[in-house]
Amino acid sequence: MEKEQYTNYENEILVAILSRTISFLNDEMGITVISKNPEISSPKKVELKKNTAMIATGGSVQVLITMGYDDVLLEKLMEAFLEGEEIDEEEIDEIRESVSSEVINIIVGNALTNPIDDTVLNITPPILIYEAKSLFKHKSSKIAAATIKTNFGDMLLSIIGPKESFVNELNFKEL
Repeated sequence: MEKEQYTNYENEILVAILSRTISFLNDEMGITVISKNPEISSPKKVELKKNTAMIATGGSVQVLITMGYDDVLLEKLMEAFLEGEEIDEEEIDEIRESVSSEVINIIVGNALTNPIDDTVLNITPPILIYEAKSLFKHKSSKIAAATIKTNFGDMLLSIIGPKESFVNELNFKEL
């Protein structure tokens, strides 16, 4: 099986997002992260979780970033955001969507700086992915994925970018 890894800027982006995700969950949400050093793989396909949000970056660094949550983990994130506030049953779906989007927005917004040049690294507003079950790698793209395990379930992080942004010599697992 061929081993691969990112160029410097891809590595910086992925490491920054993983690091910020772990600190956000542990320090700000009070959710214990079990896997402090998640394995990074390069799958041909990513099976999306039911609760998945996506952000894209623009400018000199262009990638798509997805973050998917297990149901119980998203419920715990909702509880942390609501801080004990009672909500009506008919509001739950809207709040779930809002929290899912806000978590990716906070993490990506806080984690990323432009590692290539001094230009602004733009991010899109988060969007929710509903009907898609998988993301497939196109021949000109590359996917990197990592699962962050917590005491309330898993969070799946994936980054999709142009294949030429990756080199074939460094070190992550090809699936």
